[in-house]
Formats: sequence, structure tokens, C-alpha cells
Amino acid sequence: MSPYVTRVQIWFNSEGTTPSKIIQKLTAMGFTPVRGAYDFIYRHKAEDMNSADLSTAILDISDALHSALAGFKVLFTLDTHYTEDSDDYVPLELLDAELEATRRELLEAESEAAGHLGEQA
Repeated sequence: MSPYVTRVQIWFNSEGTTPSKIIQKLTAMGFTPVRGAYDFIYRHKAEDMNSADLSTAILDISDALHSALAGFKVLFTLDTHYTEDSDDYVPLELLDAELEATRRELLEAESEAAGHLGEQA
């Protein structure tokens, strides 16, 4: 996997397309929704990228995003750079898993508390 990542930040417009449609469009293009300073990331696939390859990839992504989001009334910014695995974003799949585990723990705690109340009555 390439050490380069392109990050995308989207600015929505209440007069434009819904965020869910934008998310669907970008995920279909290979972007991953994330939590952090940016909304999506795209991990470049080529392992050995020289400056010319990277420049071409950035232009290709920029053009593809521009075409895909045309008419949606959103603004977007791109930031492409070398990255390490421990970066400043968290994929939403990991957050969803953490939230689900927390929900289960809360339900168990509520059930346990309700059981103790029933025993006291």
C-alpha cells in the first residue's frame, strides 16, 4: 500500500445535495469516511510513487471529485501527503464498532440494574 494519502474535507450547503448522497458518491469512488480534521481519505495504491506519479494521481483525484460533485453545491478541499499508519484520523468502521460495544455494555448494565430493583421489591 502506498504511503500517500489524499484527505478530503467537504463543506455542505443546505441548498445542495444531502450529506448521505455525497457519502455514497465518495465511498463508491474508493474514499473512506473518517473522523478527524478531514471527512474522507483516499489511500493511493501504487507503492512506488515518484513526484510525477503523485502529481498525476492528485490531478486525477481532483478532476474526478470535481466531476462527481458537480451540481451538488458543496465545496471541497484536498490535502495529499506522506503518512504513517498512526495518523490523525479514525476510520468510521472502527468508531461504529466501539459504539456498538458501548451500547451492549449499557444495555447489560441497565438489565442488571433492573434485576436488582426487581429483587428489592
